[in-house]
Amino acid sequence: MSRFASRVRHIWVWCLPLVVLCWHPSLVAAPAPSVASTNLCADLLLLAVADPRQIRSVSVQSQRPGLPRAALAERYPGNRGRVEELLHLKPDVALVYSGWGGRRHAGLLAERGVRLIELPYPRDWDDSLETARTVAATIGRAAAGAALAVEARGRMRALAGRLAGRRALYLRPSGGSAGAGTYVDGLMRHLGLVNLAAEAGHRGWGRFPLERLVSDPPDLFLLGYFDRRQPPSASTYARHPLFREQLARIPAVRVPGDAWGCGGLELVAAAEAIVAAVEALPSSVGGGR
Repeated sequence: MSRFASRVRHIWVWCLPLVVLCWHPSLVAAPAPSVASTNLCADLLLLAVADPRQIRSVSVQSQRPGLPRAALAERYPGNRGRVEELLHLKPDVALVYSGWGGRRHAGLLAERGVRLIELPYPRDWDDSLETARTVAATIGRAAAGAALAVEARGRMRALAGRLAGRRALYLRPSGGSAGAGTYVDGLMRHLGLVNLAAEAGHRGWGRFPLERLVSDPPDLFLLGYFDRRQPPSASTYARHPLFREQLARIPAVRVPGDAWGCGGLELVAAAEAIVAAVEALPSSVGGGR
């Protein structure tokens, strides 16, 4: 055997164990799980944190024209959050929200290899960030989730206290509002706003009395879901003459419901829009008492 062939053989003998070791199945990184989301809130989070190749399906709710990520959502098959659809799609992970009607079929889905992740409804901004980080880590995107959380926290920090001195009231067409312990209240307080509902002793989600609105009006309205057509039964408050009278003289910022209705990372853009709209008001308007 030539000296060259002997050296090649010697090198190969030493390298072969390394080659085998590198290709051992236990050391090869597992592929990222495929994921499906079943409603708008889960869609927005998935589209923000996942690698596009992981996304098996999103709900049709996020594919409606005009929604924040509609163009991106349309790239994927749509679903209506039904158990049979998940059984057909066969994702490794399905994102659902608390109260999802198919929860009772979790055992059947598990048998078919579908793991459910139930996303909690956020109470405050910290909950939103924690959910984003947790979901990202669960689907193999921990670094991306952490980076998004850092960016979002930085943008929110830049808005802290910007609207201080204004007494504000969040309202939906039904008269629903957000008291203490809600992410809307947390967002308002972060911006420096005094939340009239919380100031009145309201906790959680509930209706703000029209009588109190008239007797103690805010400096500013934050209106959610006023951009949607509502059935008469769900908009009696918004159509009431006394409310219309207040609305005619008090400045209002109309925030599209889908821009902050989920309380997720999209709250950053909603907060930025609110600050920009209020700061664009004439200096004599909505500036507190």
